[in-house]
This record gives sequence, structure tokens and C-alpha cells, in this order.
Amino acid sequence: MTHAFQRKLGAFALAAVLLAVPAAWSAGQVTGKYIGNGKPAKLAYVVVLPHEPWQGEKAYTIILAEKNPAGVEKPDFDAMFGKLGDALVLSVTGKGDIFSTQVCHQALKRSGFSTSGTVYVDNFKLEGKQLSGRFYTKEKESFFDDSWEADLNVKATVP
Repeated sequence: MTHAFQRKLGAFALAAVLLAVPAAWSAGQVTGKYIGNGKPAKLAYVVVLPHEPWQGEKAYTIILAEKNPAGVEKPDFDAMFGKLGDALVLSVTGKGDIFSTQVCHQALKRSGFSTSGTVYVDNFKLEGKQLSGRFYTKEKESFFDDSWEADLNVKATVP
């Protein structure tokens, strides 16, 4: 392979990656409340990423974050470690069944923990490339000496 060909191939690969990235970071919308130890979060960004199939079904990871995850290679990982500010990470099947929740509220002493069976979903829809639904806790939840609750409406584009 010639050096010139390698440069062209590298430039082509870089262009392909840069063109693909914006589709993965399509704008979403999140409204409602997400409270940790009495402090409201200001979630402003929604990212939906494909997840490995879950029990034979298509699955997605929904990242709700205070800071823009655009350009972040692993936004779910960065959310867990506080790099996206307050965040809530939900993994759902195409039918809307939640199989993983990561609570990443910065007001919690133990931010970045996993929980199951605490977040519920209503009006989940996955129509074409649009995902929407209400994700909520039925009451204030506790994790050791931390408390948190959520009632969020989400609309996002699936890449």
C-alpha cells in the first residue's frame, strides 16, 4: 500500500466517522423532575443508543444528562462517573421494559449506583425513529442514606 493511498484511506475513514456521529447524537427532549437528596437536577439532554439485545429483543440505552454528551465515546460510562453532571441512564427493550437503571445524581453521596424495579414507565412508544415515554418512581426512593425520585417525560430520536 502506498503512503498516498494510506492517507486517502485514513481521510475517508475519518470522514465516514464524522458523518455518522451526528446521527447518534440527535436532539431529544426531557421535562419533569429528577431530585436527589432534595436537590433538583437540570436535565437538558437526551441520547438514545442501541444496546445489545435483551432476552432476544431489540434494546436501547437512554441517557438523560445535565451536560451535552455530544462527542463522548461512552456517554453511559461518563454519566456513571459524574462527567455529564446529573444523569439518569435507563436501558429498555423495544417494548419499553426497563432492565437497567443507573442513578447518577450529583447530590447523592453514592451517585452512580444501579437499581432495578424502582423506575416505571407509562405511555412508552417506539414508532419509527421516535422513542417517547414517561419514566418515574412511584415514591421517593432510598439508597442507604440517600433519597431520590424521578418523574420525567422523554422524547428522542433513535439512531
